[in-house]
Amino acid sequence: MTVSREDALKVSHLARISIDDSKIDELCNNLNRILSFVEQLNEVDCSQVDDTLQYISSMHERDDVAKPNNPALVLANAPAKECDMFVVPRVVG
Repeated sequence: MTVSREDALKVSHLARISIDDSKIDELCNNLNRILSFVEQLNEVDCSQVDDTLQYISSMHERDDVAKPNNPALVLANAPAKECDMFVVPRVVG
């Protein structure tokens, strides 16, 4: 499969990317190089490769237990704090 000029323009339109006319040929070349690499990957024989999806049944999940918090520890590394609260920059005018 090769990418034509029209294909590159369509892809750039779908991606909402404006491309200069002088760069379209370069885009086509890059897309064709990527596609040829993907075609090379399709030629690799993977029939002897096991699936990589694994489920470990012995995985330990901890209980979800609420613990009391200590505001002093929570705010220890805060750059700015006031009355046991974080001070953050104002973002709404």
